[in-house]
Amino acid sequence: MQAEILDHLQKHPLQNLPVIGFFQNYPLEKKVEYGTSMILAGTSDYTWAYISVGNPQDFDILLDKYGFETLYFANVEEWMVSHLTLYHRIEWRLATDRYYLPHDVEVSEPKRECRALTVEDVNHIYQHSPYKDYTSVGYIKERIKKDISAGVWIDDKLVGWGLTHDDSSLGFLNVISEYRGQGTGEDIFRSLIIAKREKNRPVFVNVEPHNKQSISLLTKLGLVYDRQVSWVKLA
Repeated sequence: MQAEILDHLQKHPLQNLPVIGFFQNYPLEKKVEYGTSMILAGTSDYTWAYISVGNPQDFDILLDKYGFETLYFANVEEWMVSHLTLYHRIEWRLATDRYYLPHDVEVSEPKRECRALTVEDVNHIYQHSPYKDYTSVGYIKERIKKDISAGVWIDDKLVGWGLTHDDSSLGFLNVISEYRGQGTGEDIFRSLIIAKREKNRPVFVNVEPHNKQSISLLTKLGLVYDRQVSWVKLA
């Protein structure tokens, strides 16, 4: 990422956590700016337009300049939705609550051994994913290759795992049903947090609001609610 863009995004670090994370992982393909606001586009599984906008007036002008070259938008706050849908309808939307870990919160080591995942684990992870509509085998493989991950094995069986999304947020946390309630998810998450901090990268998570179990785990570990954001596919 160009240094001046990164400096600009870091003026509002919480708002731009996923924007910074995405473009640390993938090349910037297009930048449109107006005033202090930007739309930045890059490609992971799709070409995503990441939004860094402070007010509605800037956003309308930016959208007009951008010209909807892609219909996939990320880091979409609630107030932005009505602007995106002036000329397009929503094909699908994944709304999540963002939680982040303050720098001064300490997190202890996991009780169980956690190991990094490999590409040999991809099919197993995909088959047990509750988000097949939003992911793919290729995407999971790429994330394992590009960033941190953690898994727990019992009797040589992978029973729980977590990795990162393309914006560097922690995610894909899943434990096979018969192994839940034993602290496995917490151990995986602790391992992921420690790995992130070793790389000096911020820790944040996007979780669906109805996922009370995951939210309870996040708050137990010291993560703090920030805001609701969505991924939106227009038609």
